[in-house]
Amino acid sequence: MTVTYILILVLLLHIFLFKKLIFKWSVFGVFFIATLLFSIVGILGFPFLKSYFFESFWTFKIELISNDLIIKTQILAVSGLLLVLYSYVFAIYAFYGKVKCIDLFNIEGEIKNNLSKNNFSFLTIIVFLFLIIYLFIKRDVLIAGIFDGLLGRQPDELLESRRGITSNYLYVIITYNILPFMSIVSLYLLISKKTIYARISFIIIFTTSFFLILLLFQKRPLIIFLASLVLSGFVFKKNLFLKKGQIKKIVSKKMSRRKYIIYGGFLFMLLLLLYYSATTYQFQNIFQAVLKLSEVALSRVFGRLTIPSFFYVYYFPQVGNHYGFSNIGLFSKVFGFEHFADTKVLYQYFSRNNKEGSLAINSIMGFYGAFGYYGLVIGNLFLGILISTLDAFLNKLEKNNINLIFIVFCFVFAYYLSQASLPRSLLGYGFLFFVLLWMFLQKDFKIKLRA
Repeated sequence: MTVTYILILVLLLHIFLFKKLIFKWSVFGVFFIATLLFSIVGILGFPFLKSYFFESFWTFKIELISNDLIIKTQILAVSGLLLVLYSYVFAIYAFYGKVKCIDLFNIEGEIKNNLSKNNFSFLTIIVFLFLIIYLFIKRDVLIAGIFDGLLGRQPDELLESRRGITSNYLYVIITYNILPFMSIVSLYLLISKKTIYARISFIIIFTTSFFLILLLFQKRPLIIFLASLVLSGFVFKKNLFLKKGQIKKIVSKKMSRRKYIIYGGFLFMLLLLLYYSATTYQFQNIFQAVLKLSEVALSRVFGRLTIPSFFYVYYFPQVGNHYGFSNIGLFSKVFGFEHFADTKVLYQYFSRNNKEGSLAINSIMGFYGAFGYYGLVIGNLFLGILISTLDAFLNKLEKNNINLIFIVFCFVFAYYLSQASLPRSLLGYGFLFFVLLWMFLQKDFKIKLRA
């Protein structure tokens, strides 16, 4: 426990020293805070809540997590996060000659327009044509997922429907990445124009996105989509000039805070409903349901990435060798080596049941699983440099509509780095596709920088 207390103090000291750098609207700020909340807090808090973890995650072999393993994992996790922090600081210093605290939503003046409406209209038509054809083909899978899975509260049916509906890679990319991006573009058009056409377009694109992401039968993509929509709406309404020369509306902080508390409460209630549909719990009254589902939601949010971190440190290299790049499916196909599905292999090894599933691991611990101690050091130093380069590049962009939308999805990428390895965040969770969409929707395909 002494080591745990020392690590907590060290981490708190760094948060205090670099608070102006961390608590900003930057890619690094989102990554650091998300990793801290969803991984590091649980890893450091595990010794204090060990019995609760045993009870809540009884389907896993938690007894394999020894005291020595706890200390080792805590040291690796905190060290990895601090390596990202220091490499980011040194890289930012190299770029600017000082430790610049980047705020990507620090917008001075009018939000300019560089959105190609013709390209957006073309993309919308192509996407909806594909969806109509694909969903007609998969109608039986969808119907089973909705009525037997969601409404019937049968988790196995949800899982089967998810596998069936996500069997097409293009459909997955459209639902996870393209539709959310299009929804926020349509939100901008609604806020800036407020025409009937813009309103109808937003309703159609948003409704399609919402229900298709819901029908992925997963909770996280829907919450992230709605959160990014709320964030974008906040930025546009706060900074958008409806007419040239018009002064921005000044909304009282009290009203603004109250509104976003309501939004946060709505997202949390939606999360509870999704957990309710995915479980077989029986409740006597609504208060019991809210308390139990809140407990389940919070334990999954803060424990889902905690347990796998210990498992990865236990498994590599004690049970299996570090996997390097072999867990990247694209590399396996291109170079012809055997694919190692690390998240599925470890799930099967540590799970007590025979059901298929997978674990989630953040990018910091993913480097350790792939390459060991060298990977932890070199990988996280590289990650800090990568994030600093991205922040510096985004800071040079002109504050126009499509660039601001891209920044929001860079934050989504930063969030996924706290949930998955770097290769999965770049490819599987769609950062590459966010980049392609951003470039395609530029007017005349010209990316504008600050003057």
